[in-house]
Amino acid sequence: MTQTNPLGFVTEPQKDVPVAYDVDVVVVGAGLSGLFSALAAGRLGVKTLLIDRFGVVGGNLGPAMIVGGSVYDESTITLPNGLVGIPKELVTRMDQLKRNLKPNYAEESNIISYLGAQMAEEAGVELLLSVWAADPIIEENRMAGLFVEGKSGRVAVKAKVVIDGSADADISRRAGVPVIMSVPADPSYDPIIKPQYMHEEYKVWNDTGIFYAVANIDAKAFGEFRNKKTTLSDADRAWMDERNQFVHEGMAYRGLRFPDPFVPLFRKAWERGDYYYQKSVEHNVHVSVQDIGEPTASGIVGSRINMGGEIRREDMVQNSRLESSIRAHVVETVQFFRNYIPGFEDAYLILIAPYLGSRGGPFIDGEVVLTPEDIRIGRRFDDTLLRNTHDANYRRAEASGFDTPYRTLLPKGLDGLLVTGRASSYVRRGHDPGSARARGALMLLGEAAGVAAAMSVKEGVQPRDLNVKQLQKELLQRGFPLGDEARLVELGLR
Repeated sequence: MTQTNPLGFVTEPQKDVPVAYDVDVVVVGAGLSGLFSALAAGRLGVKTLLIDRFGVVGGNLGPAMIVGGSVYDESTITLPNGLVGIPKELVTRMDQLKRNLKPNYAEESNIISYLGAQMAEEAGVELLLSVWAADPIIEENRMAGLFVEGKSGRVAVKAKVVIDGSADADISRRAGVPVIMSVPADPSYDPIIKPQYMHEEYKVWNDTGIFYAVANIDAKAFGEFRNKKTTLSDADRAWMDERNQFVHEGMAYRGLRFPDPFVPLFRKAWERGDYYYQKSVEHNVHVSVQDIGEPTASGIVGSRINMGGEIRREDMVQNSRLESSIRAHVVETVQFFRNYIPGFEDAYLILIAPYLGSRGGPFIDGEVVLTPEDIRIGRRFDDTLLRNTHDANYRRAEASGFDTPYRTLLPKGLDGLLVTGRASSYVRRGHDPGSARARGALMLLGEAAGVAAAMSVKEGVQPRDLNVKQLQKELLQRGFPLGDEARLVELGLR
């Protein structure tokens, strides 16, 4: 197909690029899933390189500062026996370094980045940070490595297996494998995908958010305000219901989820034109503010701004605009708190996370595409890597959960490549289905991908030709939830 571009094209000169690394496994993306891929591969004794665009590892758990949920409760809900394997080890070590066990995103994220780098060193994994993974190197229908751009210029990394943990299938898309860019609205996906994410006006629905923290809050004054018993006037309640109806129609990401004392102040600011807690930042993309919760004893509180709608993760121009908009909304929100909320008079913004935590985006059209129907009915696959019970707890899905098959990591038509994390092959529309993208599942999926890559290297086979039963036996020893005893017998693992 002939490419068209209104500004034309420039021919890039051919040049020799130096090989900077020649490894067994290279992992692109040191985030929620890719970090555990690299740790698993390194611990199995294969030469492993972990690449990330940030100067620290951890992704959603690290520089994105977790944004919402927890490394604890999501894993308990998502996995039959909670976290296992390397992810459990990291969280256990994190707990040993924390001030206390109360969730604290800023503290946890920095400890996780520290431990991730420490565990990589222990596993013999080399880190290449503050660089961008660029074009793939393809030889005879096999990905044989990739080019990397950084301060030293463009260099090549040769590898026997590449793991794409970029979250948005960046490397997979550049390699030309089939990628699903968007999922049409389909009401039949309810209850696995909520109706508000299936609004027909939205050709694409993705959602994201950014974490921020505010300091110097008078915790006593704010607590008295927040916990004050308030009876909303009919006018205030009607105003709030009107805003939330706007949300229910699919026109924004979230309704107003603050205690009643906040509502008259949000309304007052809105009607004065001082501050809009939710608004459209461009056609079919909307932001809204999240409840800020109770501050710590030292007067610090963390929260997030949400964004949802027609967000195309692969569109760098749109993402630049949206990231600028959501950061502006953070500053405007803190100004609202200072001007209207008791206890915030002398508060100030101390940090905004360096990037957005996203839930949707492109994903590979893999050898198997996991669908909302598979999740709802609890489908089983002979090549399962783990059993996921997230939607069995949250939605009307099969109580025993569903299987995540190995083939969701395998792109069609190209060897030498495994895809883990949010870019693996499962249908989603933004936030939903929550099960497949839940942290516990993606952490284990990353470890499974790393084990598969290392085993492929050691056995001299392509990942798609790996003996899946041997892979499952290794995962079972690590505590992966492949099923109950009857299911393990059925799979030939007992």
